[in-house]
Order: sequence, then C-alpha cells, then structure tokens
Amino acid sequence: MSHELNVRWMPEDGEDIHVKEEDVIYEDIEYIEEYSLDEPNTSDGAISTNEETNTYVTKIETIDSAVDMLQSSVWSMQPPERTGTVGRKLAHPRSVPIGLAKSAKGYAECLSLFLDADVIAMITEYTNEQIKAEQPNYTRERDANLTDETEIRALLGILFIAGTVRDGRENIEYLFDNKTGTGLEAVYLTMSSLRYHFLIRNVRFDDPAAALDESEGDKLAPIRAVYERIVSNCQKYVRPGRFLMLGEQTVQFKGKCDFRQFLANVPSRAGFKFHLLADCETSYVSNLEMCVPENQNPYNLSYAPMDIAMRLTEPIQGKQKTIVFGPTFTSPELIKKLYESRTMVIGEVKKSYPDIPKAFISNKGRPEHSTLAAYHDAVTLVSYVTKRKDLMLLMSSFTDADPTKNEESDEIEKQTQRIQLVELYNRTKSTIHNIQQMCTMYDVVRSTRRWPMIVFFNLMNLCAINAWCIYQMNHPEESKISRRDFLVNMSLELLRPQARRRLDNKTIARALKQRIATFLGISREEYETVPVFDNRPDSRGRCYLCSRARNKSTRMSCHSCGKFTCNAHCAHLCRTCYMEDGTEEQ
Repeated sequence: MSHELNVRWMPEDGEDIHVKEEDVIYEDIEYIEEYSLDEPNTSDGAISTNEETNTYVTKIETIDSAVDMLQSSVWSMQPPERTGTVGRKLAHPRSVPIGLAKSAKGYAECLSLFLDADVIAMITEYTNEQIKAEQPNYTRERDANLTDETEIRALLGILFIAGTVRDGRENIEYLFDNKTGTGLEAVYLTMSSLRYHFLIRNVRFDDPAAALDESEGDKLAPIRAVYERIVSNCQKYVRPGRFLMLGEQTVQFKGKCDFRQFLANVPSRAGFKFHLLADCETSYVSNLEMCVPENQNPYNLSYAPMDIAMRLTEPIQGKQKTIVFGPTFTSPELIKKLYESRTMVIGEVKKSYPDIPKAFISNKGRPEHSTLAAYHDAVTLVSYVTKRKDLMLLMSSFTDADPTKNEESDEIEKQTQRIQLVELYNRTKSTIHNIQQMCTMYDVVRSTRRWPMIVFFNLMNLCAINAWCIYQMNHPEESKISRRDFLVNMSLELLRPQARRRLDNKTIARALKQRIATFLGISREEYETVPVFDNRPDSRGRCYLCSRARNKSTRMSCHSCGKFTCNAHCAHLCRTCYMEDGTEEQ
C-alpha cells in the first residue's frame, strides 16, 4: 500500500542547495535533488525547474519510488517472472502418521515406534556386558544380576515419571521413599532404590570392550548406533505438513567431553548443540542432527549453515514444503538452492546483513504495518514496520500468488500478501523454541558426568514429544490430552510389567505384595495360590497370616484350607451358621 509523505518544496528565491552524495541516504527520504545542465522534460509533472540555478527537484510521493531510484545493484523493484506453479501443489498440507504409526493407539505403543525393540535390545545387550565386568566387585550375586528388556523399559518409565514431577536435578531417593510419604508409589513398587542406582550406573549404548578403540575414530561412537536408529525412526513414521522449521536446540552439560561447545544461552555456558527440523503445526521432530565438530572421517561433517540445512531438509526436498529459518540459516544462496529442489523458504535476516538497501533498514517516515519489497531472482526481500516502530526483514521464496493472474496486480493486494507473509512467519518462528521449552518442562535428565547419558536423555525427551504428537493424530475424536497426562500414562504402562513380575518374587514382604496388587488392580487369588492341607488337630504350627517378627505359633487350623491360624486371624462359627454359609456358596 502506498503511503504519502511530507514533501519539502524548493524555495521561490532559488537559493542554492548543496547536497553531498553521502547525505542522500534512505534513512531520511523526503526529497531527492538531481543536478543537470540539460533541460528537463517539462511534461513530467513531478519535476520543477529553477532557471537561475538549473536545479531540478524530484518530488517523492512514496517510499517505493525513492527505493526504485536508489536501489542497489543486487536487488530490483520488479518481481521476476515465475514459471510453473511452484508452491501451489500441496499434496499433504497436514501431518499424518504413516506405516506402523497409523495403528499405534496406546501410550507406550506410540513411544515404542521410536525407542523400538532394536534400541531396547541394544541397550540391554551392552548393559549386560558392563554388568558382567562389574560382577567380580560384588560379594553377593543377587546385587549384580543381569537385566532384560522388561527391566530396561521400567527404568525408562521411572525416568519419564520422574520428569513429570520435575525431579530431574533432585535426589532420586525422594521418589523411592515409602515411609515418609514423599515417594511415588508406582516407582518404589516397581524396583528398589539399590537396583535403580545399579542399572543407571551400568547402562551402556555401545560395547564397553570396543568403546575405547571406536572413540579414536568417531567421537560419537559410544552412542552412535542408538542415535542413528532413533533418528531413522523419527523420519519414517510421520509425513510432515506443509510448514516446517529448522532451528537449534541446546543441551546443558558440565562434564568432560571432546566436542563440548560454548553456549551463550545456557546457565553453565557449556553443552551440546542439536539441529532440529520440526513440523510447525504439531511440533513433531521429523529430523535431527547433533553437532560434533572436528570428528574423524567419514563422520567429519561441515557445520556451515547451508550444509546443515541441506542435510536436514534432504528427506523433504522436492515435496513442495516450506521451511522457516531463523537469522542463522537465512541467505539468498540457500534460498535459491532449495528453490531449485522445489522447496520454499521463509527466513528472517538481521539488519547488518550485507547488500540490504538502506531504505529497508530505516523506519523513519514509515507508518506502522507498512512494507517494502525487493527481488533478486527467486528471492524476495520484505521490510516490515511493526507496532513498536521496529523493523523486521524477511527473505522468502514462498508465494501464494496465482501465476495465471494479471501481472499488474493492485498495490493493495501486494501489501496484503506481504503482511500475510509476516504473519505466517510470526506464527511459525517459535516452533523450535516451544520444543526446547517442552523438553525443559518435563525433563528426564539426571545429574551425571557421562556425556552419552546426557545425549540419550535428550533423545528420550524428543521421542516422548513425537509419541505425544502421534497419539493425538491417531485420536482426533478425543479431546486434546495434556502432555503431562500422556507422560504419566505412558510411564505407568512401562512400569506395570516389571511390577507384575516383582509380585511373583517370594522374598519380598507380604505388605509390599498387597500394595503392588492394588497398584496393578488384581486380586489376591490371582497372584497367590493358597495350598490346601488336611486338618491337623493334634499338630502345631506358625500362623501363616502373622509376620515373621511376631512368629505366632498355634494349634488351630482352617477347616477349608488346613493352614494354621492364630486367634487374631480366625473366626468362630456355630454349626448352623457354618451350614448356612456353605448352602449360600453352593
């Protein structure tokens, strides 16, 4: 939309106006003076003549006309001719699950798409190798028993449910406390505190015997297999929607690591960088990459912004998607390269970016919500004035314009399209930031100095977010479930198989068995078979309902099962009542 500006006219007395070339800048566009010794064209109404000084003043009606006169050599005010219908063929405008993800209905089932059987089997195998190496340090064999897949899933469930109560950096013993009432019943009924600490110390993601040799050739070797498997699962179970965002995620780590980086936006100023490609509508992470600089070949990758963007967007190139970039990744070269592969881009640039016309980085004399546009090949540069009189610069190859429409479209329609582009960017630019917040809110991380554990904790957070997205896509008829409720239900499904197996352990206390049965929702008859003995009127035995500490002996036995019971755990019935009860049962 054109906006008229105040025009400064020439004085009638014809005084000379000395204007230096450096003074004619875009920050103060009110008038432009042109010096010429030739007679101007008097038919142009925008030029007035002073015969004495031969000075001609050009009246500037709009900002666009000024930029048209003083445009740089890179940008042009005329949009290029676009051929074809790039950006209008939208086969899949919304995210949809594909493959096995379409049939995943349960909470833990959605998580198992990413932390699948192969990932759990690798963790179990390498953890058992580490346990075997640690067994000679224990005098009792039961203190260093081998683990299995069910127990590893229960360990992950404890980490997830600890994250829901935001206990990541707290002492884990509070969750296992069953005496003062501060613990989580689902946690201490599943496994003991000693067993949890033993597993968390010995969990491994690579063969411990070969870890030292492999780390010399690959810095990410201790978790490479699990990391690549999870990334592959994230790529193949969801077809992303029309708009995706590429951004950076930071993970805090203060321990020792060869590729730990300085991070300005984390409290400890050190940690790891992950680059995420996420769907803007559902926050589903469709691709990710960990930054490991100066690695050995063939894992030594370039981490230039263009190379990162081309690698992460490779699975979706040529599918008419639109990628949203932050200032770190946006460049005309990257936009052109993705445009050639039928991928649109919307990205923000800083005011200090080179080759930006000065009119585009100044808001003086420009009203709110006004825009300027310049073009260079397939790239469109848009300057937008916000409500607070600040400037937003966008580079884009995205367009919704109809190529069959008349080229001389109305200026109001162009202004509307630019504002819609700005609104679209404002809606989608916080996608990666929201994912970072979700990971921080219910973080599974525990205090550790082992960097593979920190990497795996972050992968667990991202897998939980993806599982939550798939669950919502597979249950569109239900009301939206909160992420905390989803994590709690998912954790309980991971814990129950291990709790049920613990119920069959004959060495745990009877009171603990009863609480586990209540947690699982099963009756006593389902987990405890009561043997039937013959009546022994002259023998003596210990009451089977009394605790070991009491050690109550008695001569009385149950008439039905024959087990010994003391006076506190038996009832006396007369023959009439006993016969009536027997008749009712029959």
